Amino acid sequence: MWLPKELFPRQSFEQLETIAVFSMMIFLFVIGVKADLGMIPKAGKKAVFIAVLGTLLPYVSVYGMVTALKHELPPRFRNTPLLLVMSDKWCLTSYAVLSCFLSDLDLLTSKLGRLAMSATLIADFIHLFADACIGTYLLAAKQGDPMKGITGPVAFFGMVGFIMLIMRPLVLWLIRRTPEGALLSEASQVAVLLMALACGLMSAIIGFDFFAGPFFFGLVLPGGAPLGTTLVERVNRLVTGLLMPVSMALAGLRMDLASVTEPAQWAWLEGFTVLCVVAKFVGVILPCAYCNMPHRESVSLALMMITKGIYEVGNALAWRQAQLVDDQLYTVIIISIFVFGGSTAPLVKYLYRPEDRYVAFKRRTLQHATPDDELRILACVHEQDNVNPVLALLEATGPSPDSPICVYLLHLIQLVGRADAVIHLHKIKNATTSSWATTQSESDHIANAFRLFEKQYPGGISVLPYVSISPYSTMYDDICSLALDKNTTLVIVPFHKRIGDDDSISSANDAIQAVNLNVLQYAPCSVGIFVDHGLSDGASLLHHVAVYFLGGADDREALAYGVRMVERAAASLTVVRFLPPKEWREDGWEERLDDKMLMQYRQEWVDEKRVMYREEQPKDGEAMVRLIHETSPEFSLLIVGRREGKESLLTAGMSMWSEYPELGVIGDMLASTDFGGEASTLVVQQQRRVTGEQSLDNLEPTPIHIGKRQLQKEDIREVAAIPNELGRLHRKGAAARKVLERRMVVRASDHREGVFATTISSNGDGGRRLLM
Repeated sequence: MWLPKELFPRQSFEQLETIAVFSMMIFLFVIGVKADLGMIPKAGKKAVFIAVLGTLLPYVSVYGMVTALKHELPPRFRNTPLLLVMSDKWCLTSYAVLSCFLSDLDLLTSKLGRLAMSATLIADFIHLFADACIGTYLLAAKQGDPMKGITGPVAFFGMVGFIMLIMRPLVLWLIRRTPEGALLSEASQVAVLLMALACGLMSAIIGFDFFAGPFFFGLVLPGGAPLGTTLVERVNRLVTGLLMPVSMALAGLRMDLASVTEPAQWAWLEGFTVLCVVAKFVGVILPCAYCNMPHRESVSLALMMITKGIYEVGNALAWRQAQLVDDQLYTVIIISIFVFGGSTAPLVKYLYRPEDRYVAFKRRTLQHATPDDELRILACVHEQDNVNPVLALLEATGPSPDSPICVYLLHLIQLVGRADAVIHLHKIKNATTSSWATTQSESDHIANAFRLFEKQYPGGISVLPYVSISPYSTMYDDICSLALDKNTTLVIVPFHKRIGDDDSISSANDAIQAVNLNVLQYAPCSVGIFVDHGLSDGASLLHHVAVYFLGGADDREALAYGVRMVERAAASLTVVRFLPPKEWREDGWEERLDDKMLMQYRQEWVDEKRVMYREEQPKDGEAMVRLIHETSPEFSLLIVGRREGKESLLTAGMSMWSEYPELGVIGDMLASTDFGGEASTLVVQQQRRVTGEQSLDNLEPTPIHIGKRQLQKEDIREVAAIPNELGRLHRKGAAARKVLERRMVVRASDHREGVFATTISSNGDGGRRLLM
């Protein structure tokens, strides 16, 4: 015990308490600035119900139990308002605690995370005003002087008016004086922090705790740049890295386990604590059940709402300083905070997996897309340098009125200076002044570039721009959610490294690499990672495209994209298939699918002028690399499959030297500066997450029967035409479907790659609906 006494002697506790109060005020002010009050009017009925019932039920439960057991309570609880004060604080979920909790679990952008943040902010905001008005009046009435209850609300609204009418305009003036993209000056920063501390002093003078004023002051200020970014860059690290740990150390030093000697007192306190937490848990579950939320999500949300943390520790320290609790009760409260705060995080992480919902229930691939249908692409950009390469790729895709493309543009912005991640449709701004072009944001520039591109292809392409502001750790959630909601076929993301004209790496962002890896893992459709080597710099509109084909689902998806490009006259396509030596070849299901698709490509498209096909038989991987190095300069765009987990004898051992796993073996080689390639590369991964299956191509076919006869290989092509015929009949209407239903009965269906693994028999008039 000598070490704590030497590090934190008793005579230094007053200084530590001052640091604790100061750090808590600044911390809550920063959280308030990061918060977005715009969430309150946008919140739905579900968030309001959760906020109201989740707050009222625990307080009413504790109040009713205290009233019913008033004569049985120990004098410590009967003669002090400890239980009611504690229930008043614990019936809430601290917005500061929850935002940090969700950030640590990477759930800020999740559906439940946004719902929990909205409900918490609503409850905190309502409680702040209710406590100022109703609570103050009831306390004064209980003391026998109801008129004193009027002074409290008047003083509170006076503080609110002073903040809104004087302090807020002053801070906005300081923000306007800051150049765009810059941080606040040091003088402005100090002025803002002093105003936050003054708000804490005002709130303490009028009867509230020190924390209410700074938090409310932060709520009414705009988050993001430049104020939010300044606080994060200059203040947040000091507070969270140094001052707050000292505060928590003080909270721990105040504990005295040896003082927990009266089971009657701490058992009563712990009982009411558990009652409050359980009542809040139930108060969150009931609205969720009424709104038909899944049980797993309801329990996860309730666990989020009962988490405890730094705010409750600050309250405990304040109660200890005000002698509302003694050492024994203070120790029990801190232990309870540790238990509830430490247990909820692993439970939520186990129960709630938002990525489980990124499973599509139909194929969203280029290979299986109908040529005449609209192709939906989600194009992601991080900065303006990503715009021209993506536009060049879209141009090569061939938008036309006969084969339209719908592009969902998603500008991805790192969340800095805000606590709530947002994704919204970009709003069109009208250029009413000549200076507008110089003051518009980066999102405006990006959206306008895509809108200009849209005008160049009337009827052939439509653009819907979105903006996502989220931390890199959860950015993939916005990408996958938008791809799922908009039924996109392809997601295009930029490579995380920018390659200069001299093949040098001009910039790199490892956080973007992590985003791309997560998108590849969870995307509900096919994904393409675009490595730009100057596709948009060429003066000619003729794109020379090559597909290097080794085999597998990803390579077939790459070939399907290449075929999509040659449907327009301004692109040429060469497919180079690498075949291993005969003694290495296999004759499995994957190889038959490869042969089938390549045969169709050769029959329908190859003309040896604009569309060509080559077969190369390198003796080993070194020979294949040499062939790629020799042929790649002929093309402006290379399309390859990622082939993750697909090992070929020609690529055996090459994965050991891969630097970028998201590109696969061939894509990694083409993107390497040592390779010296000048062609841009698109690495394609076919959709993997369909109806719970990790891959569309992991299923083996089961025997196909017509009547009692099993189909042979030569019959498969005839049966394979059934799905396409069904699709055409489905579009023609119910009458056409009935004609087909009278012809056959389908008793089971497990189809893949256009082949039904099913039992089919003739049935005259008694047909049943085909299961798709």
